[in-house]
Amino acid sequence: MTKNEKKAAPVLQHQDGQVETGPTFQSGPHLHQQFTTTPPSGQAVKVASFLLPGQQNAVPLKHLKNLLHLDERKVRLMIRAERLSGTPICEDSQSDYYLPKSTNERDLCAKRLRHRAAQIIKAADAIATATIEQGGRKIE
Repeated sequence: MTKNEKKAAPVLQHQDGQVETGPTFQSGPHLHQQFTTTPPSGQAVKVASFLLPGQQNAVPLKHLKNLLHLDERKVRLMIRAERLSGTPICEDSQSDYYLPKSTNERDLCAKRLRHRAAQIIKAADAIATATIEQGGRKIE
């Protein structure tokens, strides 16, 4: 996408027929966001209901945060909970989230997550076996 290109705002239609326009994405330092609804109070809001199929329709974490009126940590925890309950919420390397439109997209996302997990385990193992020095002496 070039600097001045825009990505169309996703339009979501919920099961009850309610239509919702998501954020408008624009490259560059001045992002214009347009939110038409707020999450319903008293009801369990699902992150997946704000996502569309296909990586080309991925929604950045900061837009989900604004749509849900929550901090990034809470949104990530919600995504984790939805994933663990069986909703295949995918992400790309920029923390943009989407629903898979094919088994290929789903499998590619799972492969990237497994690779990241393996890298985290390697780093944890390296830290756990590292020698610590305090005051010029080594502590095992």
